[in-house]
Amino acid sequence: MINFAEIEVERELGEQLNATLNSEQRAAFAEIETAMKSEVDGSKCFFLDGPGGSGKTYVYKTLLSHVRGQGENALPVASTGIAANLLKGGRTYHSQYKLRLKIDETTVSGITMMSKDADIIKKAKLLIWDESTMAPAHALNCVDRLLREIMEKNVPFGGKVLLLGGDFRQTLPIISHGDAVAVVQASIKFSPLWNKFKVLKLNNNVRSLDIEYSNWLMKLGNGELKNQDGLNENLIEIPESMLTSENIIKDIFGETLTPDNVEQFSQRAILCPTNDEVDNINEKILEILEGEAKTYISSDSLVTDEDSDRNDYPVEFLNSLKPSGSAPHELNLKKGALIMLLRNLNTKRGLCNGTRLKIIDLKPNLIIAKVLTGSAEGNVVFIPRIDLITDSDLPFQLKRRQFPVKLAFAMTINKSQGQTMDKVGIYLPTPVFGHGQFYVAFSRVRRSCDVKVHVVTTLEHGKLLPDSNKIFTRNVVYKDILFR
Repeated sequence: MINFAEIEVERELGEQLNATLNSEQRAAFAEIETAMKSEVDGSKCFFLDGPGGSGKTYVYKTLLSHVRGQGENALPVASTGIAANLLKGGRTYHSQYKLRLKIDETTVSGITMMSKDADIIKKAKLLIWDESTMAPAHALNCVDRLLREIMEKNVPFGGKVLLLGGDFRQTLPIISHGDAVAVVQASIKFSPLWNKFKVLKLNNNVRSLDIEYSNWLMKLGNGELKNQDGLNENLIEIPESMLTSENIIKDIFGETLTPDNVEQFSQRAILCPTNDEVDNINEKILEILEGEAKTYISSDSLVTDEDSDRNDYPVEFLNSLKPSGSAPHELNLKKGALIMLLRNLNTKRGLCNGTRLKIIDLKPNLIIAKVLTGSAEGNVVFIPRIDLITDSDLPFQLKRRQFPVKLAFAMTINKSQGQTMDKVGIYLPTPVFGHGQFYVAFSRVRRSCDVKVHVVTTLEHGKLLPDSNKIFTRNVVYKDILFR
């Protein structure tokens, strides 16, 4: 049933947003609109390129309201739940196109041609894919095959108008144990379909409150910052104004944390390269938070039908595992603590992987929490224990029944991508190790005064020069992936 009132609301919103587009955004909008009006079969693929703060999300929202205001449908997806949650009706691309989490050249969509999902995609006037630079080329190729089949047209993406968006300066697809060459070649830019996309550029940073900082960020992301001290060329000096004292926790969260004042720090976080470092910081902050801690113990088992496997891997060993993306066996929480979801529980309600919440109450088998980010901000939700099935480096799958959350005072740099924060600390006991990580960490804030960096001196980084207080650390940039 057509909801004319909702269509009118979208039409008015689309007109309001359109009227406030800058010249670059308006040019991109016009290109997409022209493609949607065209009746000619062929490639109608675009890539919206722009650094953080250039207004890509604003263009997406304008296009979505414009299309929906005409009574048509538009489907927005993103490579992360957080990014998808910023767009009305947004879902992860895995969810929308029914793709398994681990994608390779053999992956096919789980959508059947006679299904409702296929019909919705077929009727959509526009498809949007944000943070597409994080997706592997195999995902793009798989969606192409699906759309050709749904539309029954052997042209790129079945002739659908497809808008990808992202920033190749940010993190790329995660390739387990992959080197620089493997990561770059796995990206969408090395898909045979890439030459079908027209690149639309947004260069102006409309979010920045600090132009000098924006220019520094661009040089950081492009790998143009070099040290002047004869050190390895991938080492850069951290500006003195951004360095913090020894106590980065105090600098970001203050001296006193209570369940009553913790929400004022909800748009702050300490970012680290690895999960182990994140866990250590989170536990230290939990100790500072006033109140009594409650520990939830998981139930762990193997996903197997073989009794011999269970004998080979005792429960005590399973309890000791800390697979990436899974809750710990012993989950320590307090009322008022900031937590993050580790799974998509209900994307339509804004409960997706990466959503940050504040704990209101802790029950034996339920967490009551308030959503702090995304479209569901302010909602009170109930989080149950669920089965978390994860792969590890061992030859089995671990099934852990636990609450799908972890503390979120600190998070990995990769997890922070797509989020804008009021203040961040960057804690580096070890250097970053992946392309774009440093750029992502610094670009979470709008001004240089809102970021504080603490580098622990080792043989690799920190104070590397005798008789000098300069602080250096590694910046990893794969220049082959950047636009020339």
